[in-house]
Amino acid sequence: MVGEAGGAGGGAAGLSAGVRSAYEESAPLWADGAGPVYAALARALLAAADPPATGARVLDLGAGTGTAGRAAQQAGARSVVCADLAVAMLRHCGPDAHPVAAEATALPFRDGSFDLVVAAFCLGHLTDPGAALREARRVGRALAASSFAPDWTHPAKAAVDDALAAFGYEPPAWYLEFKRDTEPRAGDAAELIRLATAAGFARARVRAIAVDTGLSAPAQLAAWRLGMAHTAPFVTALSQARRAELRRAAESAVAGSGPLIVGMLVLTAR
Repeated sequence: MVGEAGGAGGGAAGLSAGVRSAYEESAPLWADGAGPVYAALARALLAAADPPATGARVLDLGAGTGTAGRAAQQAGARSVVCADLAVAMLRHCGPDAHPVAAEATALPFRDGSFDLVVAAFCLGHLTDPGAALREARRVGRALAASSFAPDWTHPAKAAVDDALAAFGYEPPAWYLEFKRDTEPRAGDAAELIRLATAAGFARARVRAIAVDTGLSAPAQLAAWRLGMAHTAPFVTALSQARRAELRRAAESAVAGSGPLIVGMLVLTAR
């Protein structure tokens, strides 16, 4: 899910470095925790892609563990390349997804290399999503991107946050900045269309959809939140006994939260 590089410090560079580091550290928990949620969201994104991925050369931009790339393969893509800066995440993509360590704003591909660029929840992590969209337009003929609907939430989010706080967790600085500054832009339909048009896409459209992830069990909901990039490094740093205690507390906290249905924006452009 990481799309930009950056050094230490504050501002854009500090945010990018924090995001990259967090995803590197969260890779072991992400694949089995948050991974199933994002796999369901990726399938919904690929189902909405215009044109479809069938027979296409697909770039999974900000690929993370390659969930969107796998969804493209399942949809009949001719070939898939997964690009991300978090190498530890890319190791979960599999060799048939051709993982490449790359910045979303400076892709190492020739013009027109892909028929479809898929950016699943990537734009919200970028301090300059417009630059990433210009690169997507340069290397690809069409785009399918997703972000969370601006008003979407789920009771499990607050429940697990409370459980984590009882164990001494505090959200990292990069995550607070991300939630305040970068994610809201990706949840603004008009802004997404403006950025896509400015990047050179002739037609851009945003649709809001609801995705039933199929997850509802307390263990699944707790694993989703504990495996996120902003929480997983804290969880993995705990002793095995404390980690097990936290997991039990999180599962108890989310009991009765109901099925995980996600509000998602889908940007398609060509």
